[in-house]
This record gives sequence, C-alpha cells and structure tokens, in this order.
Amino acid sequence: MWIEAESLVEKKIRAAVAVVGGGPAGIVTALDLARSGVDVVLIESGGRRPSPQVQDLGTANSFAPDRHAPMHDCTRRQIGGASVIWGGRCVPFDPIDFEQRDWVRDSDWPVRYDELAAWFARSCEYFRCGRPVFDIHGIDGIAQRSLVPGLPDGDVRSSSLERWSLPTDFGAEYARELQAERHVRVFSGLTCTEIELDASGRRVSGLTCRRLGDREIIRVEAQSYVIACGGIEGTRLLLASNKVQRAGIGNHADHLGRYYMGHISGKLARLRFTTPPERTVFGFDRDVDGTYVRRRLSFSPEFQRAEKLLNIVGFPANPEIGDPAHRNGVLSFAYLALASPLGRHFASDAIRKAAIGRTGERRIAAHARNMLLDPARTLSFIPVFGYKRFVARRKLPGFFQYSHDNSYPLHYHGEQIPHPDSRVRLSDSVDALGMRRLDIDFRYDEQDVDCVMRAHRHWDAYLRAHGVGFLEYADGDLRQKIWEQAADGFHQAGTTRMSQAPAAGVVDSQCRVHGVDNLYVASSSNFVTSSQANSTFMIVVFALRLADHLRSSGAATAQGLD
Repeated sequence: MWIEAESLVEKKIRAAVAVVGGGPAGIVTALDLARSGVDVVLIESGGRRPSPQVQDLGTANSFAPDRHAPMHDCTRRQIGGASVIWGGRCVPFDPIDFEQRDWVRDSDWPVRYDELAAWFARSCEYFRCGRPVFDIHGIDGIAQRSLVPGLPDGDVRSSSLERWSLPTDFGAEYARELQAERHVRVFSGLTCTEIELDASGRRVSGLTCRRLGDREIIRVEAQSYVIACGGIEGTRLLLASNKVQRAGIGNHADHLGRYYMGHISGKLARLRFTTPPERTVFGFDRDVDGTYVRRRLSFSPEFQRAEKLLNIVGFPANPEIGDPAHRNGVLSFAYLALASPLGRHFASDAIRKAAIGRTGERRIAAHARNMLLDPARTLSFIPVFGYKRFVARRKLPGFFQYSHDNSYPLHYHGEQIPHPDSRVRLSDSVDALGMRRLDIDFRYDEQDVDCVMRAHRHWDAYLRAHGVGFLEYADGDLRQKIWEQAADGFHQAGTTRMSQAPAAGVVDSQCRVHGVDNLYVASSSNFVTSSQANSTFMIVVFALRLADHLRSSGAATAQGLD
C-alpha cells in the first residue's frame, strides 16, 4: 500500500518494523521482511518525483566545495533515494578490506568477508546484475581473459570485475511491488525528525514524523526500527535525537559523525599499451546472462600486504569530453548533448557537471567542428547508442571510445583512510521542519595521496616488466594534481561505524546501535573502511543480512505490536 502523507488522516501508525528511508537499503529491508509476512511501514521524506522543497531539507549548513559535493548533487530525498542518480556499478568489497591491517588505522571490522559473501547472490537478484561472479576467470564465453594480450594476473590483476545493474532506480523498479505487497505500507512525503527513546535510553518508544508545511506530529510505533535514510542523513537524525542521550543516540564514545570517508579518485596518467590496439579490452563485456561487466587493474592481497597499500583500482577511460582537443566527434556529441537544456535527461546533475565543466561559446563551436570533421563515426554512433542506452531493457551503462594509438586515460578509484577528525556535526542553522542542518568537515590524508602515487608506480612497473605497455604522465607536480582532484560526497561512509565493543563504534556487528535494544542502522555509514568499491552493492548486502537477523532473532515478527 502506498499512502501520500498529505492524505494521511491517522496520527499514530503501528507496525512490526518501521524503516526510515526509501533508498535501496530501505526498499530492500522492507520488501524482504514483508515477503515473509512481517508488517512493515516505510517512511520516506520525498515522493515519487523530486521536489526542490523536500530536497532542501538535506542541504548542509557548511562544507568545503573543493572537497565535498553539494548535498543536492549527491543525495535524493525521494522514493529510490540516491539510486535515482546512481550509475549502476555493482562491486563488492574485497576479503582484505575486512582484515585488521596494521597500516590502516582503525580498520577492525567485527565481520568478515566469508560471512557477508553468503548474501551476494540475493543482492545480485535485487540488482538484476547476473550471477555473483566478480572475476573474469569465473565466466564462460569470454575469449580474452586479460586486459591486453600477454598481461598475466600476478601482483597486478586485470581480471577483477564490476557488474552493472539492470535497475539503476530502485524506486521505479520496485514501485509496483511496494504498492501491491500487503505487508508494506509506504508513507511518502513524511519526514522523521526525531527518534524517541524511553526514559531508560535502552529502547526506542516511537518516531516523531512531520509533513512539510504542517506543524502536526504523526507518531510511528514499532517493535524494531531501521534507520536507512542514507549516509550522513541517518547520522544527522541520530545526532538530533538528543533528549535522552544528550550527545545523540549512539554517541556514547564520541564516534557518531566521525570517520567520514568516501574515495579518492581522478586521472593522473595515460595507459599506453604496446600490444595490438584491436586486442585491448577498453570498455564493457557482456557475460553469459547478458549483464554488462567491466575489468579493472587491481592488486593482489599479498602485494597489498607486502607494500602496505590501501585498496585501489584503475580502469581505462575516455578523454575528458569537455576538452575539444580530443578531436573526436562522438565525444563532442556527448558534450553538446549534456551541455544542452536537455542534458538533465541524459545524466544526473553531478555526472553532467563533471563531464562538461565550464561551457562557453568558443568551446561549443569547437565541439561542433569536431562533429563536422568526424561525421561517419558520429552518425553511426548516435542511433546505436540511443537504442542501447534508452530503449533496450538492459541499458548500456555508458560508452568508451576506441583509441587507434592504444592509449587511454587511467581513472583511479581508491580507498580513503578512516580519519577521526573527518566528520559531521550539527549546526545552529535549521531546515524548514526545524531540524538542525549539518556542518561537514571532510578530510583527506597524506596517506591517501601517497597510496595513489605508489599504486601508479607499481602499475607502471608491472606493465613494463611484461612488455605490454607503460604509464605516461603529464608535466607538473603529480602529488598536487592528486590533491586537486581529491573530492567526494557521493559515497558517504563511516559516520556510524561498526564495532565489536561499544567503546569503539556506534553500531554492533548486527547493525544495532550499541546500548539500544531495538534500533538498527542500514547504511554505508556503518562501514569501517571504504574499500576500492562504491557503496551501493554492499549496502544491499548488509540490508539483506539485517532483514535475516531481525527475523531469526525475533526482533521482527509477523504479529508485531500487541
């Protein structure tokens, strides 16, 4: 059942489980519990479509724009959450991420990879991304196993895969099931502004919820509560719910809001291969199920341990489409499409802004000239890509352009060190519902930059040792370039970190807030480290694991409240 908050008459809502947040974690948790007969309410601040007024509720009071994206670019307050603007890349964390690495401070996860891998298959089902196989050697029907001929897997690997989701918008993909599932009630347009604890501080007694433009309070009561409103928004809600626990719920050890992580990424060098150009796997493959997959350069866990590297990957990329010096008609067409008034229909604002940079009449003219000088390639590309991207059921995630000189920009995407002073705090500024906004202090560390530098040296040495290529750098200070590119805000992790002991974190190994019996967090904010992977796949893995725990522990029953 789907209920718009503006038409809501009842002032008290009761269920077995209350889930706050309608992104991938909230949708998966709610549906997975409901399918087994558990009565669930799913509360979402936004509706089916974006609303500037609702989106503004999440605007930060302060942040450093050179380090952190505006919240309206990296989050969505609507059904589907950030999956509405997500590209669809599905990749799990690696086994080494769950080791306590002595070169990565505060890296002690209370769970291990082998345990979590049990939920990979079910997670892939929700993403419609095929089988849970993330190495090219586990897939039949793909003839060339290496990125280029003659490049074996060793200290450096080129067989690691990312898979690409069929539904990149969970709100659209699961809207019908949410509507039809009799054990789920979705309340859209309803914002949770406070988690209420009982006098002991050991249990949640209810949620205070409000509609935009309405002072009336709607109360939600449940057996168990799951906060799934995304990255730092869930942390904000815990900080703001401070009537009983004065520093915020779960802030008993001053960890709530700290260890804010994402990733460090950018382009520092070109991959210049000396192998036959037509044998370079520079873009997407399709596996036996038709799922799009893409390979990356990574490092073996043994090499990471020996060299004390953070987890990092790299992959061939297109030239910057905003720079007409590439003289490629297809890339210039993409630039003009994204820079046009229709650009918002082709990509999310964040992706579009990053791709086009600053627009200007001279640049537009140069891109138009590229198309005129490259008509055959441009005209053949448009209908094929248009069908695969916008018409086909399994949509092409993007495109890559073949390089005749066999050189490609190398895009790196690396783990960010957990740093206790990288954090979010409540400000004195409030939103339209009276909730205090966040001040964001997002920091990188010299170790992050050092890892990027060393990873490139190791990649270069490995390519040269096997006679297949090398890295080529532009002039300038390479470390400074890494620092200039270091920015995130899209992969919000760490601010409710998971720990075995209450003194070391905010939630326990089952995602339950330490010291509060019936409150759980389903979010990348629980992550202890950030890995090389974007967050979405592992968010759903943990959500499924949490749903199973709620059932097996009796924290979510079909009977719910008496």
